Amino acid sequence: MKVDQQCFLCCAKKAMSLLEQYQVPQEKAVRLMKEIYGGFSRADEEVSAPILMADMMGILDANVGISDAYEGPKRQYNQELLRRSHDIKGEIDGSKEPFMTGLRYALTGNYIDFGVSEEKRDELLGKCQEITVDEVEARRLKEDIARAKRLVYVTDNAGEIVLDSLWLQIIKEQNQQLDITVLVRGGAILNDAAEEDAAFVNLDKSFQVISNGTKIPGTSMEEISSQAREALLQADVCIAKGQGNFESLHGCGLNVYYLFLCKCDLFVKKFQVPRFSPVIVHEKRIVQYT
Repeated sequence: MKVDQQCFLCCAKKAMSLLEQYQVPQEKAVRLMKEIYGGFSRADEEVSAPILMADMMGILDANVGISDAYEGPKRQYNQELLRRSHDIKGEIDGSKEPFMTGLRYALTGNYIDFGVSEEKRDELLGKCQEITVDEVEARRLKEDIARAKRLVYVTDNAGEIVLDSLWLQIIKEQNQQLDITVLVRGGAILNDAAEEDAAFVNLDKSFQVISNGTKIPGTSMEEISSQAREALLQADVCIAKGQGNFESLHGCGLNVYYLFLCKCDLFVKKFQVPRFSPVIVHEKRIVQYT
């Protein structure tokens, strides 16, 4: 999905927020913003927003050293969701439809943003089963998984991966023959889950976890490692979480289901749903929304 004009503004706002967070002097901040805007002007028209964001973060990291900006919050969210995981797993196991319950929890993970208070996170998790999902598409996903031999699950954020892991455990229990690979980011970028996050929440104890080899907050087939690309190409089914993965993977032609929340006006307009609505949609059926 090529970048929209709103994506440039979003990247710029993120840059300014980080410059303020790190208390970068005004003169240097202006110079860096000019460099970032220059990168925007030279960007290919077909570039996706995650690559644009990665380029911007690269400039800031090289000049300010902001690679650890999300290190503390990521660890905190991983810990908090781990504390809840036993109770959540019990709820999923005890439900009438563990697959759908696990799916709803995985989607709820997208609601849990780093700016949300602990009370709000508890409220969101408590209302998990009130989330409205496209059950027809969810059933198609379940049927596709039942026929599959290989599944690749492309993660989004730290913390959220705890809920992803619980759903994947249900998927594995219901499909013993299924080989599951979890794809994470190749390094620190925003609040996205990387290998160290997967290890922290013990995701690598249950499933094969591989790095995509990039610091892009998405999954660009042209940029990821050969190992990650091969895993995606050989998968019978892929599940990709979050807007960034949709923006970078859409058009890949794989048998991929996207799960995300419409968090920005661009996605609200594209999918014709209220803001923060959950979306589950297959790569080849997206045309009906656009």
